[in-house]
Amino acid sequence: MKYQMNVTAGIVVLTAAFAAGCASEEGRQTVPVSTTTGGATTVASPAADVRKRDFAFLRVVHAVPGGGAVDVATDKGVAFTGAAYKQVTPYKEVESEMQNIRVVAAGQANAQPLANNREILVAGHHYTAIATPDSDGDGITLRVMDDNISPSNSGKAQVRVIHASADAGEVDVYAKGNNTALFDGINYQSASSYTTVDPMTATLEVRPEGQAKPVLIIPNAKFEAGKLYTVVVTGKAKGMPKLEATIIQDELMGTAGTNTMTPTSSPLASPGMTPRM
Repeated sequence: MKYQMNVTAGIVVLTAAFAAGCASEEGRQTVPVSTTTGGATTVASPAADVRKRDFAFLRVVHAVPGGGAVDVATDKGVAFTGAAYKQVTPYKEVESEMQNIRVVAAGQANAQPLANNREILVAGHHYTAIATPDSDGDGITLRVMDDNISPSNSGKAQVRVIHASADAGEVDVYAKGNNTALFDGINYQSASSYTTVDPMTATLEVRPEGQAKPVLIIPNAKFEAGKLYTVVVTGKAKGMPKLEATIIQDELMGTAGTNTMTPTSSPLASPGMTPRM
């Protein structure tokens, strides 16, 4: 297995500084964040509280088809254990500093990492670390993405797509029956910007870029006002496991009529247009 690191610390610093500027409101939020995926909901503490302690939020998505369960560690030790394919962990508080984030086979904390990435985690910000096959298919790449959990436009939903299918090529995403793409030209191992959409329940079609025939149909995708959604496309366009989508819903509680819940830690949860910065 091969592993991959960012090219230079300088690029990481510039990327983190840019993300911090785009998401300047994120670390000042005073309400908890609820996350729902596969019918399970977890709640993370208010960002402002975590920011005061110089911590950030990190969660993990395992998107390596055929890969065994993994643990994910930071410089401070193992943060997540036993993550299996398509699973999404709850957010966990980790120190907000330059962190070396490592993926290892489950239960083998001292083994050679399967993937490695060095990132600055900004205090009070939320991040998703996603493990995907690397470009030549014989290793794993770990990408860390800024989730930017901040208020969305009134009466609208915010949606983004993470492309984690190694053989699907660049893809477009359409709402069935609409001739205008919600997202176009999404590259493998990348995330689109958030796009503002009207609340809706739609069938989404994932199509090879510029083509009309979908390679994946996602029925009954529901996007509600005031909530943020991440659609993670995993699997294989050719072969098994087949292409699938996991939808992660994030919400600043109390901003869209949600009930108050107490922040807690939970076990892994199984999955079942203007860009915003």
